[in-house]
Order: sequence, then structure tokens, then C-alpha cells
Amino acid sequence: MPAYNINDLSGSYIDQLGQFERIVLEANKNGIINNPPNNEVETYDLSSQRIRIQTIATRLWLLGYLPRRISPKSINKKLGDIKTAVHQFQRDANLKRDNWVGDKTWYALDQLVSYESDIDYNQWYINHQIRSEVKQAFHRAIQLRLWSLGLFRDKPRRNFELLSNRHLKNFSSILKIFRIKDESFEAELDHSSLEILFDQDLLSKTIAKRTSKDKKKFLLKLPVLKKEMHRTLAQKFIVNCAKIELWLLGYDVKIDGGNNFQFTVDSDLYRAISHYYHHFENLEKVDADSLAARISPKLFVGIGSTNEISTEYETEDLSAEIAKVITSDVDVKNAWSYIKDRGVRLWDGLKRMWRWIKKLGRKAVGYIKENVFIAFYRYSSKAYKILKKGITSIIDSIEIYVKGNLQVNNVLFQFSKDMDTLIYIPEATSIKDTELAIEQLKKQSKTFKIACQILGWIVHVFKNLASGFVGWAKLLISLVKGYPELRNLYLDFKEIGMTN
Repeated sequence: MPAYNINDLSGSYIDQLGQFERIVLEANKNGIINNPPNNEVETYDLSSQRIRIQTIATRLWLLGYLPRRISPKSINKKLGDIKTAVHQFQRDANLKRDNWVGDKTWYALDQLVSYESDIDYNQWYINHQIRSEVKQAFHRAIQLRLWSLGLFRDKPRRNFELLSNRHLKNFSSILKIFRIKDESFEAELDHSSLEILFDQDLLSKTIAKRTSKDKKKFLLKLPVLKKEMHRTLAQKFIVNCAKIELWLLGYDVKIDGGNNFQFTVDSDLYRAISHYYHHFENLEKVDADSLAARISPKLFVGIGSTNEISTEYETEDLSAEIAKVITSDVDVKNAWSYIKDRGVRLWDGLKRMWRWIKKLGRKAVGYIKENVFIAFYRYSSKAYKILKKGITSIIDSIEIYVKGNLQVNNVLFQFSKDMDTLIYIPEATSIKDTELAIEQLKKQSKTFKIACQILGWIVHVFKNLASGFVGWAKLLISLVKGYPELRNLYLDFKEIGMTN
């Protein structure tokens, strides 16, 4: 983490605002937090956007828009390739081809790659069929998901051809083997089939339900013809679902679509499963090691029952738990060091983490420190975005009041030094225009009030709750500790339509 000396805030409220704004801008400049860019130049600014660029590049590689995975060390040499890939993705996803990654492009990539993001029906479907204008991008996502589940030979590549229903043959077999669908069903490239494919919760819970009472056998409905071939397919699907779930919990396992249902005790998969049983299932170490020697139904029973917990998790409560775990400068520096090269690992797994906290309590937070680091980064970035909106709103409001007037349509509002307001309404102004102008003034006043609350709260956290921290750690811990209250204020912003 870059060195930076942050002094205590002092002087008048306006002075403190200016000091804090400079700290926030410096954090953005140094890429300490994830700050969405506003244009193409900012998108590819490595000093402030390196973590975000790494995520974009990895997602584009997964979808086949880049020929190979770009390492953090070489990313500065590959910006041209990334920009070209962004343009191609925007074309295929029916997005504005402006070569930079704003919210729409970012969330489109997120939906197609993330295991925990919901697919926006209206963006990708019409009348239950894939929209023709997004087929190239969405078919790539379908192949990526099939591959990650062990149901397709390769992930998408640059020279991509659209899929057909025959490419869903293995997926159809899985739906029958695990009794999600009956024997007459054949999966198609439509919403009813693909909704299942993109629902990782459902797939893992279904495996959990297809187990014997003693949780030692998977109950598979195998066809008479080519029985062993279908058994192998089912095993491949099971082990890849296990890898996805463990990866989402933060374990260092590789999602590769491979058929490693049988694995050795020196493998990453064995170590992850053993750790899971020992901590999340509270088994003795010797029992955990014994169970980890193979993929057992018990693994999915535990994961499946946890995945039943509502996904409507209270993110502000989770941020409070994270703030209790990150308690020193060293913790913050370790968190930042971990996340700076992680790419897509930063944007998946929070739902799983929250479910386990609901199930096991706070002790679940400490089982996988890496997920705590990821959550810490995400919440500090979320808080930063709200804080930035508050600073901008205050500055805009101050400029209006210093200027002394605000004109909306033909209605002029003049402000005196003691904040009294005179309203000039020309005779020709309609009642509707007058009402709209007054509503705009009310909106401006509410915005200023909420923005002041945002800054007041974060300054309070910065000066009081983050005492003992230094440098960037002081800012980051302030953002995470302040997030629950900041989020409530953000919702107030949202009510008056000021969240864009």
C-alpha cells in the first residue's frame, strides 16, 4: 500500500471539508479504493483503476474476447488489447460502443460472469427467447457456464460460433440424472432452460437433495444405455459444482471444468474440503481429513442448507462484522495487498459469506480471512462512492448559495447572506412551471441537508472511531465503519432521485 500521511482534521467545518476532500481525491489517484470512471481516459488510468482494469480483463478473457489471461505484471502493456476487447463486447451486448467501462458495461460483464449476480431478463431476453442483438455475448456466457460446470469441452475463444440446442445435450442429461426435469425434457436456448443453468444456488441445492439418508451416496437416475458414461458426466458435474462453491467461499481452488472427481491428499481441493469440514461443519480434524478424501454428499448437504438462507442479506450488518475483524493497520495493509491483484475474485462470494454468518454467527468471518479482505475492500469502495456524492453535492450547493441565485425555467430564486429566499415569477409563467421550480428548490435543499449529514458522519468516524490508525488505513477503516449509516443516507438520496 502506498505510504501517505493523513493528519487530523482541524479548523472550521469548511476547512475540514476541504482537507477531507483532498484525502479522498488522493485515495482515488492512488487506486486505494474502487472508484467508477467517468470517461475513457479514466477507465484505463492504471494509477487509479488498476484493480478494476484487472477485473475487466479477466472477465473479457473468460468470455473469450482476449486470447489469454493477462497477468497483473503485464497489464500496462495490454491496455490496447483490453480496449479493443471492450469495444467488441459492447458491440455483441448491444451497448454503446464508447470503448470505456461505465456502469452499463460493468454490470453487463458482471451478470455474464459472476455466480452470484442476477441476470436482467429485459436486457437479455424478449418473449422468453434470447434477444437477437445480444446473442453473441450471451451465448459466450452460456458456454462459459457450461464449461465451468464440466459440461462443455472448452471455455469461449476469440473465434466464437453461436451455440445450438445440441450444445446443451450434456446439460439436458444432468437435469434428468438429478431429476430436475423428466425424461422427455430437452434443454433449449431459451429462458426456461437457461434460468436453471445460471442459478448456481439451485444446482448445488439439487445435488444436496439427491443423497441417501446416511449422506454417503449420491442418488442418481442413470439411463440404462451408456450408464457409465452418464455416471462419469454426473461425477464431473458434482466435482465442478463443489469447486465453484468452495471458490465462492474464498478457497484457493481452480474452476477449470476438469474431471477430477478423484483427487489426491496433496491437492488444493483436498485441503479446501478438509478446512471446510473442520471449520464450517465443526468436525474434528481427523474426521474432516477422512471425509475430504472424496467428494461426499455431506459436502453438498451443508452447502445446500446454507444456500437456502435468504439472499436478501443486510449488507450494512455484514460491513459492521467486517469492521470488527479488521482491527489494526497491519490488517488493513494485508487486506489491500491481497485484493490488489485478485480481479474477479473481488466480486463474488459475499452472499455465501453472509449466509454462513447468519448460520454460524460471527465466528464464520474468521474462517477465511481472504473473504474478509474482499468484503473490506468492497464496503470501503461502496462507502467512498456515497461519500464522493456527498462531497460533490455540498460543493454544488455552496456554489449556488455563493452565486446568490438559482434559476429553474423562468423562475428565479435569490438567496441572501442569512439564507432568506426571494422568488421572482414572471407573469407569463404557468402554474405547472412554477410548481416544478419550487419542487426543484426543495430537492436542492434536501440534497444539501443529506450531503451535510454524510460529511458530518464520516468526519465523526474519521476523527473518533478510526483513532489509532494511520495513513490510508485510517481512511479505509473510517469508510467501512461508517458504511451502515452512509448507506441509510444514500437511500435518502435515492428517494429524491439524486443517485446518478
